[in-house]
Amino acid sequence: MATFIGIGFSQNPDTFLALREASAQAKTRMNQFPSDLVIVFNTVHYNSFEIFSSLREIMKETPVIGCSTTGIILSESIATRGVAILAIQSDEIKFGVGSVSDVTAPETRQAGSLLARNTIANLGPHPRKAFLFFTDGLLKNSAPIIKGMQETLGTFFPMVGAGSSDDFHFKKTFQYGPKGVMTTGAAGLLIGGQVNLSIGSQHGWKPLGRPRIINQTDGHIIKTIDGKKASSLYEEYFGKAMEDLRAQQLGQMAILYPLGIYLPEDNEYLLRNAIDILNDGSIVCQGEVPEGSEVHIMLGNKESCKQAARSAALEVSESLKGKNPQLVLIFESLARNKLLGRGAFQEIQLIKKVLGPKTPLLGMYSYGEIAPFHSLQHIKKTHLQNASIVILAIG
Repeated sequence: MATFIGIGFSQNPDTFLALREASAQAKTRMNQFPSDLVIVFNTVHYNSFEIFSSLREIMKETPVIGCSTTGIILSESIATRGVAILAIQSDEIKFGVGSVSDVTAPETRQAGSLLARNTIANLGPHPRKAFLFFTDGLLKNSAPIIKGMQETLGTFFPMVGAGSSDDFHFKKTFQYGPKGVMTTGAAGLLIGGQVNLSIGSQHGWKPLGRPRIINQTDGHIIKTIDGKKASSLYEEYFGKAMEDLRAQQLGQMAILYPLGIYLPEDNEYLLRNAIDILNDGSIVCQGEVPEGSEVHIMLGNKESCKQAARSAALEVSESLKGKNPQLVLIFESLARNKLLGRGAFQEIQLIKKVLGPKTPLLGMYSYGEIAPFHSLQHIKKTHLQNASIVILAIG
């Protein structure tokens, strides 16, 4: 039994040539073709419809999933322009793919359940190990789609995902699934068969100031904190700069100061990006917020981000009992990339040092990361997270 993995990358400005070059590299590195699965990431410089049609011409009937992204994480660099292809051929790992074209409210939960059912049907009778999916990173609330998947796959079934991104333009992102290109859709991959998988997720942000209590919410909208309008929490720290936050696109600055929702059952802070502030002072978050929760503004720095990446890699290594994995996939918040700047690749170097410098590695920068909080004893419930780094390793 064997698994062949190949990763290819190209920055050719011509879409078809870029895909042909990346595919050729993947084929050479895996020493095997055709593949059972292709995952594709491309930066916003390429037309996504041309990406998919060209990929179909090159890869024929090979199942494809993927999405647009702001940056591609490679083993030797971080690319802000280009196309990356991951090709896998295996007689021990099995894949079930599926997609849903519309995950917008009010049918988001049903879309999640349908996506999970589609992948189950495509996988067939093989043992189910983990679920990987890509969804529109501009969704104001991705929590219902996760709940829909959990209703089908199980509350504690391991799930990892990422929101497609467009470099803080906040206009349109793209997802790729078996039926083509989507802009408000989701594509999923159910991984099964004889395979060991490990997940690590961390963020490194620390709480700022004393705890406050969220008194009133409406799903992903925080109405009041400590009996005051929710925006007073930011106003207290930023003062007049709040007007700048309102004047420019909120996400560009506030994404660096997410809210931390303390989850006592996990002893973790669940990060939430503030994506808008309404006229009444309510804060719109990228994901649901539990009423009655303790909340902080969270603060991160370059060193805490890098240490979080290393901690996530160590979680993966512990689960694999120190063995180097066959493949490492990384899904990381774009906020972390902006905070780290030129030092962003140092995170990847730390991960490689833990998981093996020659292990095939590929990743992307996202608007929202989906992963369980992880412990050495067991995997906990999956959450939509922000400002986090998630590592999925195939052992």
